[in-house]
Amino acid sequence: MTQAFGRCLAALALTATLGLAAACSSVVNPATGETQYTSMTPEQERQIGQQENRNVLAEYGGAYESSKVSSYVTGVGNRLAGVSDTPGAEFTFTVLNSSIVNAFALPGGYVYVSRGLLALANDEAELAGVLAHEIGHVTARHTAQRYDRSQAASIGVLGATILGAVLGGDMGAQVAQQLGGAGAQAYIQGYSRDQEFQADELGVRYLARTDYDPVAMASFLTTLGRNDELTRQEGQSEGPSWLASHPRTPDRVLRAAEEAEATSAGGEERNRERYLAAIDGMVYGDDPSQGIVRGREFVHPELRFAFTAPPGFTLINQPSQVAGTDGQGRVMIFDMGPNPNGLSPARYITQEWAAQGNPQDVESARIDGKPAARARVIVTANGRQSEADIYAIQSGSNMYRFTFVAGGRMGGDTSRAFQEAATSFRTPSQSEIGNARPQRIRIHTVRSGETSSSLAQQMAVEDRKQETFEVINNLQPGTPVQAGQKVKLIVRG
Repeated sequence: MTQAFGRCLAALALTATLGLAAACSSVVNPATGETQYTSMTPEQERQIGQQENRNVLAEYGGAYESSKVSSYVTGVGNRLAGVSDTPGAEFTFTVLNSSIVNAFALPGGYVYVSRGLLALANDEAELAGVLAHEIGHVTARHTAQRYDRSQAASIGVLGATILGAVLGGDMGAQVAQQLGGAGAQAYIQGYSRDQEFQADELGVRYLARTDYDPVAMASFLTTLGRNDELTRQEGQSEGPSWLASHPRTPDRVLRAAEEAEATSAGGEERNRERYLAAIDGMVYGDDPSQGIVRGREFVHPELRFAFTAPPGFTLINQPSQVAGTDGQGRVMIFDMGPNPNGLSPARYITQEWAAQGNPQDVESARIDGKPAARARVIVTANGRQSEADIYAIQSGSNMYRFTFVAGGRMGGDTSRAFQEAATSFRTPSQSEIGNARPQRIRIHTVRSGETSSSLAQQMAVEDRKQETFEVINNLQPGTPVQAGQKVKLIVRG
């Protein structure tokens, strides 16, 4: 059996599972000229994209509700799609309400870019470079090919989750997902090196056809690399970035630049001022409607609660939960679950939330004046057993829930650190709520006498003000700013 025909049989099995009509045939890819075997028509790819679009929006906090930003990105995307190798294909461009620096595409022409990535780009050509790259993945059918592989992999992940987590229900799935790295993000990763190179080549081709400066793609890769390094220095972990899901190395940057130089039809269009005007006022970092992370503190100004993670933990704010890890195998998950039957926290743990986990040492308590309970359970993920402490805090018809996984046996110091984190759950003060105002991108025109250092001190970030100012404005350390120059500042409110 040939490798191509083997892939065809796998694709046939996938489409049958999804309930799609399956008929494998060979086609010539319009973007690459390669003969490929496929069981999915463009209509079926669109159907898959529509199904997964709902998952993406749920995973990333929905679409960013700014008509100015979304219409601008859609306009740039449509301009590029119109000169692609499938100019008649339908594309849907969405700005995700997420601070994670990422962009990706799904079968059927669904292309996503996060506002976290938009905050780092410095002109329209750099945004166009990202969108052109993702359009290249779609036109070369990389998204459909990867979807086949990721669905097969997801079956294995799902089996490991069901077999590995003994808590049962959504709690077991959450713990296994956090420890094992599974989840809805799996299908946005996994391009091969050759596919990445090919998407770069196609992206440069589309940039050249629209008169954008094709070197913008290479320059933005450098900015993304600097931002990843700054994030590591700050000890942050915000989820999969574009560099992580699209492996970027120095030779990738060089090759993109070489492709740009070899493109005789390339233009010089950058449209910096138009781009900066589009993102002026855009939310930077966490959206208060989803809660705000400030170091180990989490504050939700709308739902009026706050808590402090254990020492050494880094928090990742997601739409459905707040997850944290200390990098040493310990994990915490905070979320909210319904309590429609009005059970006490202790009965909620034993009869609903962890009913299959045989909870031990169940204790009732009060946290922030609210009824609460604690228990210990055993979880198994990635073939490893670990003790976990779980807390339920009653709030009306809902339960706020903490899951703390020790990564092995629960030592006394670890248990006390987890207890202190759970009992830090509180109604935030007015000052905490006031400090949870959103950060925003503001475009500032440099005045005479202002310097890079003086502008950096205006940045509403806690640490590394100078480095952050330089990275988001693509300025090398020590580069002076000039009067009349437009720069991005991060301000509060």
